Amino acid sequence: MTNCPQRDPDGNARNNQRFRVLVVDDSSYILETLTWFFKELPGFNLVGTAVDGHQAMRCVAAIEPDLVLMDVQLPGISGLEATRRIKARNRGSVVIIMTADDNPACRAAAKAAGADGFVGKAGDMFTDLQSVLRGVFPGAGL
Repeated sequence: MTNCPQRDPDGNARNNQRFRVLVVDDSSYILETLTWFFKELPGFNLVGTAVDGHQAMRCVAAIEPDLVLMDVQLPGISGLEATRRIKARNRGSVVIIMTADDNPACRAAAKAAGADGFVGKAGDMFTDLQSVLRGVFPGAGL
């Protein structure tokens, strides 16, 4: 399931000044859940999904999202490597790592890869995600 649309013909980066979001995860359940989450979250617009690191990089190049929510465990290249490459090429996108492996080593690896934030999938992922989003998008009104 990959949904990576092109930017609109006028080159507009925002839809009604909402932050554009790309979600990257190989779990259809997580993709569906986060699709619902971002439909309900004011100030954010889900503009694409990808299921592996290579697709994520292609989508970032095509749609230039404001936010990439990236899983660590992905087929092909890992979310950490995809984050490194995305941050090297597109410094404008905020990348938040999400993973079930919420431990200090994984957090350090995410930071070393250039991630702007980290969210564990265990516990209350949505509350934690909103908290991280408030930190990286203070003007979003969350």
